Amino acid sequence: MNVMSRPEAQHVRGKPAVPVETRLAIIDLYNAYAEALDERRYQDWAACFTEKAVYRLTTKENHDRNLPIAIIYCDGKGMIEDRAFTTVETTIAQPRTLRHFITGISVREKTESAYEVRANFLIVQTMLDRMTEIVMSGYYVDRVVESAEQGFLFEQKIAVSDTLLYPTSVVAPV
Repeated sequence: MNVMSRPEAQHVRGKPAVPVETRLAIIDLYNAYAEALDERRYQDWAACFTEKAVYRLTTKENHDRNLPIAIIYCDGKGMIEDRAFTTVETTIAQPRTLRHFITGISVREKTESAYEVRANFLIVQTMLDRMTEIVMSGYYVDRVVESAEQGFLFEQKIAVSDTLLYPTSVVAPV
């Protein structure tokens, strides 16, 4: 018997369960997102967003208070692509490797045409002459939509950092 066909799997917290195929496709989007960032393929990172997407990096304090203040704010794919371009072309920094660990991906519900998704993130960096260190931890509050041509894409991605303190090296997207 298919797990999703069992009566207890039809609803999660009183709401209809999201089909397994949809969950897996959304997880694939998160994996592609992290891989693009880890490999510094920022144009591929930008391709994970819709044309009217919003991308923000903010603090937990600002997010909890519904304040629009953001460390990084991009309104629309044009701004997201500009962020990708400037990250590659204008960043002068000591060579480093960043790794994005995205866990606890929770596809919460579908509202109208979008899925509400939440996930945790941890970013570490390794420099040639130093031990690996934690750069940032937090969570994403996302809205994911399905496009007939491109599959699942982020319509909104809010990266909420657990801390108020940021390393000066936070120039790359989170």
